[in-house]
Amino acid sequence: MRAAYGGWYRGAPLSGLVLALPPRGRGRREPLYAVLTVHGDPGTLPFEEIARCLRDAFDRQAGSLTGALREAVLAFHRWLLEQNRNAPPGERWEVGLTLLALREETAFLVQAGPAWAAHVTREGVRVFAPEGEPPATLGAARAVSLHYGMASIRPEDRLIVTDGVTGPLLDPGALIPLTRIQNLPLILEAIEAQVARTVEHPVAFLIMAGEPGRAAAVSRPRPPEPALGASTPAPPALPPPVRTARGGRWRLPRPPGIRLPFSVPRVRWRGWPRVSLPASPGWVRTLAMALPWLLLLLTLGVYIHQRSILIASRLLAQARAEAERGAQAQAPGEARRHWEAARDLARAAQGYASLPEAAALQATAQARLDQLDQAVQPLHPTRLISLPSGRLRRMILRDVELYMLDREGRCRAEAPHPGGCVLWLGYDEIHRGLLSESPRELLWSGMILQGYPVKELLDLAWVEAAGERTAGGLIVLHAQGLAESRNQSPRWVASRLTPPADGLLRAYQGNLYVLDRGNGQIWRLRPAGEDYAREPEPYLSSPRPDLSEAVDFLVYQNVYVLYRDGRMRMFAMGKEEEGFPLRELPSPALPSPVRQPIGLMMDATAPRPWLYILEPDRLIQLGLRGDFVRQIRGEALRDLIAAAVDERRHRLFFLRGDGSLWVADLPPVE
Repeated sequence: MRAAYGGWYRGAPLSGLVLALPPRGRGRREPLYAVLTVHGDPGTLPFEEIARCLRDAFDRQAGSLTGALREAVLAFHRWLLEQNRNAPPGERWEVGLTLLALREETAFLVQAGPAWAAHVTREGVRVFAPEGEPPATLGAARAVSLHYGMASIRPEDRLIVTDGVTGPLLDPGALIPLTRIQNLPLILEAIEAQVARTVEHPVAFLIMAGEPGRAAAVSRPRPPEPALGASTPAPPALPPPVRTARGGRWRLPRPPGIRLPFSVPRVRWRGWPRVSLPASPGWVRTLAMALPWLLLLLTLGVYIHQRSILIASRLLAQARAEAERGAQAQAPGEARRHWEAARDLARAAQGYASLPEAAALQATAQARLDQLDQAVQPLHPTRLISLPSGRLRRMILRDVELYMLDREGRCRAEAPHPGGCVLWLGYDEIHRGLLSESPRELLWSGMILQGYPVKELLDLAWVEAAGERTAGGLIVLHAQGLAESRNQSPRWVASRLTPPADGLLRAYQGNLYVLDRGNGQIWRLRPAGEDYAREPEPYLSSPRPDLSEAVDFLVYQNVYVLYRDGRMRMFAMGKEEEGFPLRELPSPALPSPVRQPIGLMMDATAPRPWLYILEPDRLIQLGLRGDFVRQIRGEALRDLIAAAVDERRHRLFFLRGDGSLWVADLPPVE
């Protein structure tokens, strides 16, 4: 197997991003290659120690090759977590890894974190990369997701492995011509000229190809030359050819003294006999020409199918072995690693062939992981309505009334509002459906209220009757100020607030709270009668925290702020609580890190309210002090963009990116 590799950072060569780990005198005999995706400057990363950690862990495993690769990746992950434990946030390392092992002409690989690989043949390109959302990097959290793959490399094939950032930038159509280039360093020079000098992140490339076959040269033995001076008998001279009497042909005369004991009659050759066949129809000739190609395609299809079944069966056997180890493990962490490996291997087996055993094993492994991670699934999901698709939406629930803000203004396909609109939907608890087939528009951008125009809508909140307010209503924050829908009747709300361009609005005990990312402040508005004409009060005291990366916030007794990197901070009386368990990463309170937060929610009217962190595929349920309760995940929650919960009735309303609104039952908290 031939290999060429290189690494660059900002156009300059950098060794260590691709590690070649040859076999040593002891341990396993398979050579290893590691391709690293490093976030930030990799200059301080100890590559020699990483290479020693990977090779030692790989050599210690005497079982299957896939199991040895997995243990090497997990050992490196544990080492990286230990290095990041006491390091300040700016000096922590987060790495994506692709680890390859070679056995003859087959490459086995395991990917963790952001990683990318492609098996390039002259027929097409097959990409090895984790499915779904980008996985968490190694060193960021205790849980890690692994992705497995295998490729048989022929001499004309190319296996290209690169970092998880550069790989998706490559055009698959431009990779196929690389199979005709035998000089692998020449390919690296072309990649350096096109990719490595145009990006700012560290770039790593590994290119592998099979050894071309070489035919052995066949030499014919030469006859021995006679020794000098030796006399060799000369062959007898042939008689000269003579011309026959007829035909004018030349022949050798018969040697004298030889007579044949029989006579041979002269037979003149007149050629092969010709047999005339009837003319065949055109379809017969077409069928005769197409039949060999059809047989060839059929044979190729059977070969590919049987090969896929063989690979799937091997992966399924490894998945079953991992499931047995997970069932026998005593420690939860060890059991989680084995069940995750069993689930990933069963999923990889299903990618090669649709085996019912693999699907059942994947479901069993996911159920055991849900049990270890304290995860439940929503029960009886029911579709309520399909709205136009959109992403910038927020939803709140009051009793059985749903209020939805669509900042893109696609409340109705026939009459869109570019600045946003607010919809009302009533829920029928008895028939488990909506009171009306079409939602009702309450507010929209462009309305004129008491002579004032409503500008671009930013956020909304339900305000109860408290303080000087005599009735509750829906308050909407827009670019010009505040507007209210009370009993589905809109009105202008007087205030002295200058709304920030990307402000968020929440309400608690009749007061309004507005998050201002630009100024790093949360403004509190106290009611003056039915309006909010008093001067806004700053809630956060000095030194003010950085709110530029805030995604969402909630107000209930305290203020909770959710950040884009998954952290959550709690503020009481304007000051931050230092002991809140979710303020640092990785958080020890969560079984898996928050990768893509999209919002916060809670039911403030419940006797015992809970906090919920929304992600595109799950909800994380927390106590008011940041203690982990459980996870809510399932196939119905994929592509989640907004949600609202009713704790008293154990109802979950959620909205997906395709515009479908659903309701489901939640199992009670034990």
